[in-house]
Amino acid sequence: MRLPSEFDLHALEVFILTVDLGGMTPCALRLNVTQSAVSQAIARLENGLGTALFDRSLRPLGITPAGRSLYAQGLGLLSEAKRVYDGVREESDQPIDSVTIAMSESLATQLTAPLLKEYGNRANRWTMRSGLSLKHHAEFLARRFDMLVTGSNMLERETGLDHRLILEDPFVLLLPVDYDGPTEPERIPATLPFIRYTLDSGTGQRIEQQLTRMRLRLPNTIEVEITHQQLTTVALGMGWSITSLLCLAAQPNLMNKMRVEPLRKGRFSRRIEVVSRTGELGDLPECTTQLAQRVLREQTFPPVIQILPWVEELLHWT
Repeated sequence: MRLPSEFDLHALEVFILTVDLGGMTPCALRLNVTQSAVSQAIARLENGLGTALFDRSLRPLGITPAGRSLYAQGLGLLSEAKRVYDGVREESDQPIDSVTIAMSESLATQLTAPLLKEYGNRANRWTMRSGLSLKHHAEFLARRFDMLVTGSNMLERETGLDHRLILEDPFVLLLPVDYDGPTEPERIPATLPFIRYTLDSGTGQRIEQQLTRMRLRLPNTIEVEITHQQLTTVALGMGWSITSLLCLAAQPNLMNKMRVEPLRKGRFSRRIEVVSRTGELGDLPECTTQLAQRVLREQTFPPVIQILPWVEELLHWT
């Protein structure tokens, strides 16, 4: 049979984005078109299918059983279409139209320039985002981002995604440089407050999970949102904290202003990985993984190891 002309990939993409964003207005804003254009695209798709996809009597807009079926199957169809599109352009040495990558602050500092230098010609337009990883996840699931380089595991149960491990990033203890007391977290005196990394981040949540396992209940006296705040506050002698080795490496000028110690009990780490949609972007996710490993191994961590030789045994690569 021949497919009706109204059933096209663009209309399907508009429909799926409308479902993801929860309405036609946010879809129109994302696509930079009028709401009428979004409504017309969906109406054409409904005409081609001969059934309604949304229940327009509901507020907010409700999805019909047919709409749920199309959404579930349409995701795979769009992913396959993008895989074919990217594959054909790659085989003909044509760049991808656009790529949007999101990373945490510490990863963006290390990887943005090397990635663009190595693979900048692989896309006509690059958009690089940095910030809190948990916000990135929602944007990624809404298809605003094509790829994540993240230290959070919040997407591990989502289907249709590929996870490529870069390394296991260990956590270490940060203390003021002149601190000479015990270094076991449970024995650090309460007069030296714990500097908490925001729970809006995957890193902050990972730290809190470990503190809970260690049965440590620390008062929320100081909470920060970015790594530089965390390390600077410790360097000023205002408290102690726990951070990952990668976050520490992103601020090398502060390392000699703190006392950095391993977590001798309750060691833990986070997975740094590249997350992409299965079958999309060709081999770019794998290339990004390999480049990230090379940059971290050859450029990021050697200065840290030179100052703190004991951290080398904590690093575990794929």
